[in-house]
Amino acid sequence: MRRCFALALGVTIVVPLMTVMLVFAAASSQAQCGGGAPVGVSSAPGVPSDLLVIYDRAAGRYQLGADGWAYLAAINYIETDFGQNLSVSSAGAIGWMQFEPGTWAQYAVAADPAKPGAAPDPYDAWDAIFTAANYLQASGAPADWSQAIFAYNNAGWYVSEVEQLAQRYAQTANPIASTAIPVSLASAPDPGAACPVAAPTTPGPVAKLMGDGIAQAPAGAPVVVQEAIAAGDQIIDTSYSQERNPNMLTIVQSSYDCSGSTDFVLYNAGLGSPQVDVGDGIAGDSGTLETYGAPGPGEWISVYASAGHALIEIAGLVLDTAHYAPTAPTGPGPRWQPASIIPAQLRDGNTWTVRHPPGL
Repeated sequence: MRRCFALALGVTIVVPLMTVMLVFAAASSQAQCGGGAPVGVSSAPGVPSDLLVIYDRAAGRYQLGADGWAYLAAINYIETDFGQNLSVSSAGAIGWMQFEPGTWAQYAVAADPAKPGAAPDPYDAWDAIFTAANYLQASGAPADWSQAIFAYNNAGWYVSEVEQLAQRYAQTANPIASTAIPVSLASAPDPGAACPVAAPTTPGPVAKLMGDGIAQAPAGAPVVVQEAIAAGDQIIDTSYSQERNPNMLTIVQSSYDCSGSTDFVLYNAGLGSPQVDVGDGIAGDSGTLETYGAPGPGEWISVYASAGHALIEIAGLVLDTAHYAPTAPTGPGPRWQPASIIPAQLRDGNTWTVRHPPGL
């Protein structure tokens, strides 16, 4: 089986961003749509089920660890009884997660998928919970939860109460039967239709690369493009490996190679992918992507493929295991980079084809 490579090259080339896209017209039969927390739990006693997915996605977005959702739930309960008491505190704290206005202004995140392009709102559950996750990470979580919680509220009793409640949530949570990554929150649409996205967005038609390596989807892009970026965000902290594991397209693995990561994005955005075995969810090699979709670049997404390597470009960003620009996280594996790396990448000695989904 042909395999791709991982590189870290100090090449700097500045060219206009290309906003080209690759998507297949027919949705994958296993594309995920539906509610629930996507990693680890389906329910937790005492925690509203409709909030679990927000806690979990916020914890994943800011890499707060397996129990990060539980800490966010505990803080939300202690601060506002899961949004039931949104009155301004005696200290002037506001919103779902009770931020002082100055702290909110510094760490605010616009995360509600139903409000693309809107300013962060402390009274919006998505925005407030994602902002709390952002602040906790900046304050030391998950390496030192006590420190991070104390930064949130400078009281020893508060730290103890949050930690005890989070531990109880984590210990009594009900696991989900499968750890497949759903990319959306709504009922499954008709075959071939895109699922609604649950990913951070940025105004305009071009994706934005954040300092922690997460890509924000362009609010002006079709939903299916936003879904593809949301899928890519799921694997930007994985390592590099050419292993082919069952269900590697439906369950996040510890490592991916170039074609594996490209297939993961396509598959989880419901865009089809040239898997070796659809039933087992095993990704193909880079050569199989040379015949994907329609020839030439697309308007939003393009797949660049050769016998030895592959990458995917989405709305001005590239997900690639060969690094031609500084990446976050560091280390080998699939990482978002600006599309300006493509001219350097195409001079690597491979014979490249460019493909896109019909109509996109």
